[in-house]
Amino acid sequence: MMRQYETDSTQAAARILAHAVLADGGLDKAELDSLARSEVFVRLGMDRQDFDRVLQEYVHDLLMGADYLDSMHLRLDPSVVPAMLDEIRDPAFQSVLLDAIVEIVHADGVSTDAELSLVRQATSRWRGDASAMQT
Repeated sequence: MMRQYETDSTQAAARILAHAVLADGGLDKAELDSLARSEVFVRLGMDRQDFDRVLQEYVHDLLMGADYLDSMHLRLDPSVVPAMLDEIRDPAFQSVLLDAIVEIVHADGVSTDAELSLVRQATSRWRGDASAMQT
């Protein structure tokens, strides 16, 4: 079971970024470096330590509540990502996060189906445009 964060909190935002970083199946240095360079932490009112703490909490929650597909991949309940996205209601916050998610997806030069799905879900929920990110 995923922990609940306050609506529009830095923790809720950090968890979405953590999901974006992990969506392709692992931690990627290029994706983490892109976050640091983008100054998204400052724009969202957090620092790298805040992000790292929420990333660890998210991984813990995944391991406690996800179904294993195999030894390398976790399968999330289909309601998890929409619930996380719904914790961010402020349009300015959504815009900053969506830009950061897109940057993460492109950081390593490979856009996986899971990453693109996150972009589509965030765009659809936050901007009402399900056709976003056709890469």
